[in-house]
Amino acid sequence: MNKRFLLSALVLLAFMAGISSASAVGDGNGVPPLPDNAVNLTMQQNPSDPEQIIVNVSYSDELQNVSQDIAVDAMLEILEGDNITGANIKWYYTGVLNGSYANYTVPADVKPVWLSSFEGAPVPQGQAKLYMEDGQKYTWLFVVENARGKVFKIRANSTAIRMVDNKPEVVKVLASEELTVDLQPHFSLSDLKVEPVSGSAPLTVMVRVNVTNTGVADDYTAELKINGEVKNTTTLVNLATGETREVIFTYELPAGLYNVTVDDLTPVSVTSIPAAPSASPASGTYLNNVTVTLTGPEGSTIYYTTDGSTPTVSSNKYTAPIVLSRSATLKFIAVANSTSSAVSSAKYTVLKPATLTYYVKVKVKKWYKKWYKYRGKWRYKWRYYWTYRYVKRTSTYWQMT
Repeated sequence: MNKRFLLSALVLLAFMAGISSASAVGDGNGVPPLPDNAVNLTMQQNPSDPEQIIVNVSYSDELQNVSQDIAVDAMLEILEGDNITGANIKWYYTGVLNGSYANYTVPADVKPVWLSSFEGAPVPQGQAKLYMEDGQKYTWLFVVENARGKVFKIRANSTAIRMVDNKPEVVKVLASEELTVDLQPHFSLSDLKVEPVSGSAPLTVMVRVNVTNTGVADDYTAELKINGEVKNTTTLVNLATGETREVIFTYELPAGLYNVTVDDLTPVSVTSIPAAPSASPASGTYLNNVTVTLTGPEGSTIYYTTDGSTPTVSSNKYTAPIVLSRSATLKFIAVANSTSSAVSSAKYTVLKPATLTYYVKVKVKKWYKKWYKYRGKWRYKWRYYWTYRYVKRTSTYWQMT
């Protein structure tokens, strides 16, 4: 990837330099020196394909009548960045991808390179002045291969040269342009949506996010994070420059409070509410004591009250069946991962046997002797009369406690 970036940078520089024409210095035979600003050179990465570098060069008509020993060529320099040794630069000197091109493979310890030294260059070194035509404009296209992931800085110099002993000698730099070539993908995420944000556990949420690439086409792996921990990943294959795709995750959340996000976007708070706990036996009237068992969702803790008040995590913690010896209204909640369920309740009426003591007014006969004299002797007969008295009695009944 580094090599490809460097190569592409070199190619772009070379093109820009080559496109700019060199003006000859006056030769003393009436040929005027080349004026300043005779070449206009610009270069930039193609916004729709960063591996392409576009160089536009325009020449002034003042570049005519140059001394015959002066030619125009371009020199490329790697100013800073990663090593892109081995990267290949294709120079489409017609400005279109389906046109003719020349190749250059970046060697190790690359040094400034002349554009005319590209393999298959249309103008051999020393003859580049053929491109110096009246007011002409050229667009050169450089494609950098095998350098993805690299960032480097290049400079292109359009120069007037003279061949001395078959080697180019720079006479004058006519135009110079620097460019930072970035052949990395640049992914950005937006429009994070999490639905629903609350509901009964287990809660299945759908997470959506848009991923946009403004850099070189590449694969991107999005990470679903729950409370900062990666729970799932999805890879978008070859997300093109300028392309936006939607990533969708589905995930089941047990009871609890959660921060849900993708990568490092601001999380969305989601509440997965535990199921309400239940009581056995159910509400009703029971003789003597009643033992109540509370059951909540797995992994939850139950808190309860017996006075009808709303329970909190500060209330009684359920650890064993509750024995009620008196009538009571139980209210209880299940708590899981700091999330409370809805309040459940059960009302129990407890009856216990009681003894009642009371007195009953009873009619009874009262017997007495009736004396009388018969033949000189006293005799008696039993007589009675009706009267009343109170009799103590007891009974047993069921009384609500």
